[in-house]
Amino acid sequence: MNSIWKQLQQQQQPFFVLAPMDDVTDTVFREIVAQVAPPDLMMTEFASSDGYAHPEGRASVERRLRVNETEAALGVPLIAQIWGSNPDHYLAMARDLAARGLYAGIDINMGCPEKGIVKRGCCGGLIKEENWDNAAAIIAATKKGAGDLPVSVKTRIGFNRIVTDEWCSHLLRQGITALTIHGRTVREMSRVPAHWDEIARVAKLRDQIAPHTVIIGNGDILSRKQGNELTATSGVDGIMIGRGVLQNLWAFAQEPTEHSPQERADILLEHMQRYADVWGDSKSYDPLKKFCKLYISGFPGAAELRARLMETRNIPEARAVIADSGLLTQPLASA
Repeated sequence: MNSIWKQLQQQQQPFFVLAPMDDVTDTVFREIVAQVAPPDLMMTEFASSDGYAHPEGRASVERRLRVNETEAALGVPLIAQIWGSNPDHYLAMARDLAARGLYAGIDINMGCPEKGIVKRGCCGGLIKEENWDNAAAIIAATKKGAGDLPVSVKTRIGFNRIVTDEWCSHLLRQGITALTIHGRTVREMSRVPAHWDEIARVAKLRDQIAPHTVIIGNGDILSRKQGNELTATSGVDGIMIGRGVLQNLWAFAQEPTEHSPQERADILLEHMQRYADVWGDSKSYDPLKKFCKLYISGFPGAAELRARLMETRNIPEARAVIADSGLLTQPLASA
């Protein structure tokens, strides 16, 4: 099977992936990223397989999996990322996702450090040795349900301590198509620099255990240039950028370029309007505020403008604040 992972590995070194981020990488934000500086591959928000299995939780999960026609038309392949603890739920969800024809693969989250999730033996909790058998069962079930779609895993290098060799060797023996390594333990969260020496160890383990598995490195990457440099020293095939794109919307750009305050403000308002058009009353306005620092930064008066935007309660108020600042240059299509 010539999966999207193998295609990217063969076409360019390295390839770049937008990381899955909860309450961030919905179809609206992915569309914005794909327009301004597209990566080679993108991932959805985390979607719960356990929530998907229950009628009362299905609607929330479906929002995380939504793919707009306008996003799909931009042509950046998309991976659905799922999480949970029950292999049977993975099997059923993977089967349904494969039937939709929207996704280029399915990725299993085995790295999120959120305490409530970890305590349930999900995501980063699967790195605990007592859960390794369930991790293998989850992979097997997902592969069975996914059919021809490639199955990959995103994980960390340990739980309370670094166990890169033991844990990643276990994963590599499960026949996954790709493995993304975030270079920190669950306990470290994002409080320490990523251990890229450990990520390099995984690339070497791959060569010994599963030569056909594609390896992606993740952690502290802010630009394509930096990703290229880390690829050269670590031996990974691809680079995943997560929080870096929340500091620099153009992180995936081939060359760094300057972007005016007016351009940034226009994109923020476009993002807000698309969010309203897509989600209506089904999602709160408040999550949009986290994007203010991404767009409104790097110019005199940005901090003050962000503070005013954080006090707004809806898009018309945000538009009025930006218009009052003198930055608004492009009218919204629906205005």
